Amino acid sequence: MNLIKTAVRWRHGTFVLFCILALFGTLALLSLPLELQPGGDRPEITITTPYLGASPTEVEEVITRPIEEMMEQVQGVQEITSTSALGRSSISLEFNWESDINSRLLDVLNKLQQVEALPPEAGESEVELVSGSSSPMMWVLMMPKEGFTGDDNRYRDLMDDVIIPRFRQVEGVGQFLESGGRGREVEVIVDPKALASRNLTIADVVAALRNNNRDVRGGPLVVGRREYRVRTVSRATDVKQLENLVLRRDQAGTVYLSDVAEARMGRQIQDRALIRDNEPAVAVGIIRQTNANVPTISQGIREALAELEERFDREGEGITFDIPYDENDYINQSIAFVQGNLIMGAILAAAVLLLFLGSLRTVAVIAITIPTTLITVFIVFKLLGRSLNVISLASLAFAVGMVVDNAIVVLENLFTHMQQGKSPVQAAIEGTEEVGGAMLASTLTTIAVFAPIILVEGEAGQLFFDIGIGLSASVLFSLFAALTLVPMLSGLFLNRHEAQQMLAGMGNNPVDSNGNGKSRRQRNSFQERIERSIFQGSALFRVWQGKLEQFLLGTVRWSMGSRHTGRRLTVVAIPLVMLVVSVLLLPPADYLPEGNRNLVLWLAEPFPGTSIPEAIELSEEPRLFAREQPNVIRVLYVHRPGRRLMAVFLDPMKSTSKNLNGLVDNLRSVSGNYPGYRFLVPRRVSIFRFPGKEFEIQLVGQDLNQLDQIHQDLMGQLRQLPGVQNVRPDFVNGAPELQVIPNRERLAEVGLSEAELGRVVEAALGGLRASKFVDGKRELDVTVELKDTFVDTPEDLRQLAIYAGDGRQVQLTDVAEVVETTGAGCDQPCGLGTFHYPHSGLGTNGFSR
Repeated sequence: MNLIKTAVRWRHGTFVLFCILALFGTLALLSLPLELQPGGDRPEITITTPYLGASPTEVEEVITRPIEEMMEQVQGVQEITSTSALGRSSISLEFNWESDINSRLLDVLNKLQQVEALPPEAGESEVELVSGSSSPMMWVLMMPKEGFTGDDNRYRDLMDDVIIPRFRQVEGVGQFLESGGRGREVEVIVDPKALASRNLTIADVVAALRNNNRDVRGGPLVVGRREYRVRTVSRATDVKQLENLVLRRDQAGTVYLSDVAEARMGRQIQDRALIRDNEPAVAVGIIRQTNANVPTISQGIREALAELEERFDREGEGITFDIPYDENDYINQSIAFVQGNLIMGAILAAAVLLLFLGSLRTVAVIAITIPTTLITVFIVFKLLGRSLNVISLASLAFAVGMVVDNAIVVLENLFTHMQQGKSPVQAAIEGTEEVGGAMLASTLTTIAVFAPIILVEGEAGQLFFDIGIGLSASVLFSLFAALTLVPMLSGLFLNRHEAQQMLAGMGNNPVDSNGNGKSRRQRNSFQERIERSIFQGSALFRVWQGKLEQFLLGTVRWSMGSRHTGRRLTVVAIPLVMLVVSVLLLPPADYLPEGNRNLVLWLAEPFPGTSIPEAIELSEEPRLFAREQPNVIRVLYVHRPGRRLMAVFLDPMKSTSKNLNGLVDNLRSVSGNYPGYRFLVPRRVSIFRFPGKEFEIQLVGQDLNQLDQIHQDLMGQLRQLPGVQNVRPDFVNGAPELQVIPNRERLAEVGLSEAELGRVVEAALGGLRASKFVDGKRELDVTVELKDTFVDTPEDLRQLAIYAGDGRQVQLTDVAEVVETTGAGCDQPCGLGTFHYPHSGLGTNGFSR
C-alpha cells in the first residue's frame, strides 16, 4: 500500500499530521460542554401560567382550555398534556424527535400571543424548553451566621435585588427558581365605605390603575433634519404617586385615589415556604442555558457568592451561603472515575504487551498510539455538537481494547518479519501491508456492529448516540493509526535484537538493531538491565503460557476418540454450565443507575386544604426523625406549588448504596405513623435526570368521576405487583371549597353586579391585581385590597361588609349564598389534567419500583 510506504518513509510528515490531529482533538476536548448524561434538548415545550387563588376547575376553564385550543394549531405537535392546579396551569407540548425545536418554540410563542380572553389577573405565561438544562444544576441556600436572626422576607428581597442580578453576570446562566420568603408587591388599601359614599366601585380603582399607571408610545416627530421620539410618561416612580391618580372629575369635584385608598409596600400571599433545620430560609436554583458548560457556571457562581458574602459582612447583614446541591460535583466524580478506568485500561494493555512480546519499545509505540487515537475522537464529538459526559467517556473506555487490537496485530507481524532478518523499516512496510486487508475487514465489521446505534430514534437514541459515535470513530482512527503511525514508530524504535531474542529464547548471541553484532558491554548498562528484566519476566510468563497450552492440548487429546463420547460431553458441558450460571447471575435490567447522590426525598403530601403554616407544623415530627438518622447532615422542608417534600442530605463521604437504602427503609417504616398526610413516600434521587425508576399511567376520558373510580381501582392493583414500592396519584377529590353563588335579584336591588361582587370578594381575600410598578430594575405587582377586612373563617366571609352605590352596607350573605363543598385537589404535578387535545381527564398515576 502506498499509504503505508509513504507514512514510514515520510516520517516527519506523519509526525506532523498526528500532532495536528492531537492539537485539534485537544482544542475540541477543551471546548466540549460537560454534563452528566447526553440527550440534548427533548422535543417538548411547557407553558406555565399562574392564576393565583383560582381553583383547579376555574384554572382549567379560563386558562388551560383557551391556550390549549390555540396550541392545537402549532405544526408538528404529537401530544398535548395539561395540568390545571390550584393557582397554576401547565401545558406540555410534545413533538417528534426530528422536529426543529427552536422553530417550534417560535410557533408556540406566536400562537400564545394570539390567545384572547385570559383574565387580567392571570400572570404572564412562561414558555421553556424541556431539556437537560431545564432543571436547576445548582441550589444556593441563604442562612444567618451565628449570632444573627434569620428573616426569610429580608432574604427574599436580597435575593431579588442583589444576588440574582449578580448571578446573571455569570456566563451560561439562564433562569432561576426561587423558594422561600414572600416577594414584595404594592398594596392599594381601599376603604370600601369611602368608596361607596363617592358612588365608586372597585372596578373604578382597578381601571384607573391600569389605564393611567403606564407609559404610552407616541411615535416619531420629524422637525427638519432632526427626529424626536415622543412618548407619554405617566408611570409612577414612587408608591405615593399612585395616590394622585384621579378616579373621577365632575361637578361635585375631583376624587383622587388618596381619598379612598392608601398605597404602600407590602408582601405577596404566601404560596411557598422553605424550612432549614426548623428555621425559615430562602434558596435559589440556577438553571443553565442550553449547551452551557456546568463547571464554568459552578465556578462563576461560587466566585460570586464569595464576593456577596464579603459585601454582606461589610453591611452587617450576617448572611452566609450553603450549597446543598451542585451538579458539577457529580460530573467531576463521574468523569474522574471513567478517566481512571480509561487510564487503567491503557496501562493493563501495555502490561499485556510486555508479557507477550517482552519489548519495552513496543510499549512506547502503544503508549503513543492509544492517546493519539482517542484524542482525535473528540473532533468528531465537536463536529456533531455533542457533549463530554459519562456515556461518551465510557465509549472511549470500551474502545481502548479495540484501539490496541489493530496496533498489536501490526506489532506482532513486524516482529515476525524482523525475526526473518529484515530491517525494521522493511519489516514495518511489508508486515503492515500483509495484515492491512484483514485489519480493514475487522474494523468495518466492528463499525457495522456499533454504527446502527446512531439510527435509534427517541430518547434512547439520544442517550446511546455517543456510544455508537465513540466506538465507531475510535476503531476507524485506530485503523488509520495502525496503517500509518504504528509502522512509522516501529521502523523508528524497534530493532532486530529484541525480535531475534524472542525467537531464540535467552539467546547468547544477540545482534544490535543494525545487525553488526555489537557487544552488550558497549550498550548502556541501565538500559540493558531494564530490557533484560522485562525479557526475563516475559520469558517466565511464556513458560506458564506453554504449560497452559499443554494442558489445553492434553484436554483435547483426553476427549478425542470414538470411545470417549462421555468425555467430550463433559468438555462441552463446561461452557454450557458457565453460560447458565452467567444468565442466572445477570443483574436486573435497568435504564440508568441511580448513583450515590447524597440526597433522599421524603415526599410529604398533606390532605387537601391543608394551609402552609399547618403543613409546616405537621412536618416537624418527620423532620426531627429524619434529622436523628445516622450520617444525616441537614434536613430541608420544601413547600411550593406542585411539590411538598422533605429533603434529607447525607454526609457525601458516607453516601454509599447501603447507607442510602438503609435511610430509605427507615423512613418508609415510619411513614404511616404521622397523621395529616395522604402519603409519605421516601425515595433516592438519581444523579441522572431520567433514570427510569418511575412509570406513569395516564387515564383519559370525559367523565371525571368515572375516571376517579377507575384510578382508585387501578391503584389497588398496581400495589399488588411485585417490585412496586409505592403508587402516587396526581389527582384527589376532597379539597375544601367555598362557592359564592350570587342572588341576582338581591344584587339588582342594592345596585351591584355579579362582576362587582366577585371583585369585592377577590379584593377581600387575596387582592385584585391591577397594574405594575417599577421599583428600580424590578417590576412589582400592584394589588387592590380592602381596608380592615379580616376573613379567617367561612363565617367571616359570609359577614363580609359590602357597600352599595347609595352608601348602604350589606353583608355578603344578604346578596349571595356561600356554600361549603369539595373540589379537585392537587398533588405532584397537581390537579386536573388533559391528555391529547380532544380529551380531558385525570393526569397520571405514577409508581416507582
